[in-house]
Amino acid sequence: MKLLKIFLLLLGFFVIVWLLVDTGINNIFQELSRLGPWGFLFLLPYIAVYIFDTLGWKYSFCKEIVVPFSFLFRVRLAGEAINYTTPTAYIGGEPVKAYMLSQKGIPFTHGLASVVIGKFLMTVAEVIFIIIGIEITVNALGKRDSLFTWLIIFFLIFSAFLFFLFSMQKKGIGKLCIQWLRKIKFFSKAFDSDEEKIQEFDQILLKYYSKEKPSIVFSCIHYFLGWCFGALEIYILLMLMGYEITWPVAIALESISVAVKGAGAFVPGSIGVQEGGQVWVFALFGFPKSIGLTFSILRRLREVVWIFVGLLFLSMVRSPKRLG
Repeated sequence: MKLLKIFLLLLGFFVIVWLLVDTGINNIFQELSRLGPWGFLFLLPYIAVYIFDTLGWKYSFCKEIVVPFSFLFRVRLAGEAINYTTPTAYIGGEPVKAYMLSQKGIPFTHGLASVVIGKFLMTVAEVIFIIIGIEITVNALGKRDSLFTWLIIFFLIFSAFLFFLFSMQKKGIGKLCIQWLRKIKFFSKAFDSDEEKIQEFDQILLKYYSKEKPSIVFSCIHYFLGWCFGALEIYILLMLMGYEITWPVAIALESISVAVKGAGAFVPGSIGVQEGGQVWVFALFGFPKSIGLTFSILRRLREVVWIFVGLLFLSMVRSPKRLG
């Protein structure tokens, strides 16, 4: 598996180099020069993305658990930094979030349950966002690209997987996972001492989905707004570069880019997949390949900035008083 990850990572870097050569470095610099002195505005929408995503997570707790927004915001940044920098399909930072919450006095079972619920509801909002993007794309183009058809197939499979995950959470995902693991000889007795905590974790999930229905709605709404502000990033960039862009097209560009990136989650950091996908989707709407690749490069730079901030907060985890 490790060798496969390395191979996919190298393949991703090869795709990026090929895109740079095919597009032309000079063309990318020309696109960047068109940003002008207001180019920094490109970075602003993602502040709103993190704010709304944090609010979505805040509604993923049961009512009796109260966590300060500012602390939750920093924990989210730290966890997402790990998600971006480790080959774990964007879930490696989730247990770290639960651990950081425990340093603030939040029971680990509640923290872990909120992470599972938040990730699930965020994905539900993502699916809704992608549905809207697909509808806009079909109406705008009046045709289906072959890769676009595969994207729809992936989306349908992913939606079925979401339904399966929801069913598992209602039935007790912790208990089911332990039952599966115990079938492996090495793990047969590994979780005996944690059985009570696993039952508590399942009870928290069941309680949330049964009694916190308004919170489910509010969480999905905030996560959905977070996805929409990702589209604002595209809208601002193209406006600054002098391209004509409508809000629906920006939604379509972002939603399809998100779907392509999700399809390549098995590649560390979606290296190559994200870049290739964005070049393809921008070209699909009639924009030059250079703008698609330029946007992808700028988005990577923005990711690096937020990763650095997140790792800074992560480095403070051993000093919980400083995080409060």
